[in-house]
Amino acid sequence: MVNKKGMFKTLEALIAIFMTMTVLIVFIQQGPEDQTNEPKGFLSILREDESFRSCVLTKNTTCINDTIDKNLEENFEFLFNLSESSSASVSDLPDVQIFSEAVFLTGNVTNSTNTIVRVFYWNK
Repeated sequence: MVNKKGMFKTLEALIAIFMTMTVLIVFIQQGPEDQTNEPKGFLSILREDESFRSCVLTKNTTCINDTIDKNLEENFEFLFNLSESSSASVSDLPDVQIFSEAVFLTGNVTNSTNTIVRVFYWNK
């Protein structure tokens, strides 16, 4: 009779451990729901687009603005900066969490321009 009690106590302990682990796994794996979505790598995709490269190399700001607007998610606002210097400063950024991406584009042999495109974006 003593063996049966020991076996039931062991089984009861294993079931309790299993139930505890199940509850912990279910509740711990849920992350915070208020995280902001950050689009990753949209500028690295655009650097391969010949029309975007052409807009940047000719410094056509309207074309650049339209292209970024089409490729960035709707819930983000943005500013971009074109410069040849790696230490160019940007003003007029809002006081919120800001994401940024940059890409360095160069022309060909006949058009030897170097331009850095920086895009700063944030949640609306």
